[in-house]
Amino acid sequence: MTARRLRHAALAAALLTALAGCGVTTTGVIDVGQPATGAKRQGEVNAAEAKLYFMSPTGVTQVTRPAKAKLGAEDAIVLLLQGPDEDQRIRGLYTDVPKMNGEVHVTTGTLRVSIQMPFNVTRLSAVARSQFVCTAAANEVPRGRQIRDVKVELSGGGVVISDLVCDSNNAFPAAKLPTPAVSR
Repeated sequence: MTARRLRHAALAAALLTALAGCGVTTTGVIDVGQPATGAKRQGEVNAAEAKLYFMSPTGVTQVTRPAKAKLGAEDAIVLLLQGPDEDQRIRGLYTDVPKMNGEVHVTTGTLRVSIQMPFNVTRLSAVARSQFVCTAAANEVPRGRQIRDVKVELSGGGVVISDLVCDSNNAFPAAKLPTPAVSR
């Protein structure tokens, strides 16, 4: 390399170094909302945690709570009824699930959960329905299946709302597949 090229390279390096640090100042912590959550594959859950659904400023959101053993829908619904813990409340989470004056009974089967409440379930808000359906389904989804494969039934007060599924953290009626028309 010639002396001229060496000088040009040194000058370019010095210029880049000066420009790279020019005007850069330190900043404090910038609050940007909820903490990031990792992408876990459906059906592959940590056996020692419960998945609960609470309301946040951005909508219904899933949180995990450590447990001593694998929890099913029954135990998860008990935790949901207790509401967010202190750390979750500090993060802005809350529940729309009403206080229960009576027992809630949960029964499970293959890809099915039934939740019986001590009042008319049509009085539940859409958010509370989503909290129940998504919490129950998330804790009963078998390995290799999707949360929306689990159908949840809410009953109480002589009313039954069946075939609810959790999709995008909200409860929806399971879609009926259209029947093909017969050609004549």
